[in-house]
Amino acid sequence: MRCLLCLRLSWQPICENCLNRLLTPNPTKRVLEDGLSVYSFYGYSEISKLLHTKHTYIGAKVFLQLSQHAILPFLEPLENQELYALPIDDHVRNGYSHSAVIAKGLNRYLKPIYRALRAKNRARYSGQKLSVRQKQKRNFRLTCRGASDVILVDDIVTTGSTLMEANKICQKAGINVLFAITLADARG
Repeated sequence: MRCLLCLRLSWQPICENCLNRLLTPNPTKRVLEDGLSVYSFYGYSEISKLLHTKHTYIGAKVFLQLSQHAILPFLEPLENQELYALPIDDHVRNGYSHSAVIAKGLNRYLKPIYRALRAKNRARYSGQKLSVRQKQKRNFRLTCRGASDVILVDDIVTTGSTLMEANKICQKAGINVLFAITLADARG
């Protein structure tokens, strides 16, 4: 296969050279209206081409590679703690769930809880304005039991409405959301 960025032959969708030279993570923190802290590792404009692979088969490998490259070093201080990764709406589309793939990439430090936070509303929010997102809530169904401390996982934070809605339902269920992690922040 060829690297998606430089087109050199590579065993992975992104070669080691491009990962280390072009995709240096820059962790940023954004605090949402409800107080939830969201840590992102790239600006959307930096990796938009790679994020758009979520609609293709190769996207699963891209998202796994990015999560391990960017997020794992950030989570290293949390080693030896019993923490869970709760992927946002990990319903399988295009053969896989991008949020579940990210959570899988973090399993060295976080235990993923799959199929636990699913949206009843299947509307796609990609490219939608804030007003549309606010009118069409995700209407999450939470089936998570026994996890006390979780980290919400998603690919992009845009308006923050999805993460705030997920945080709210977790709080109602007595689950402590420590913070959220996304690969990219749309404001960047």
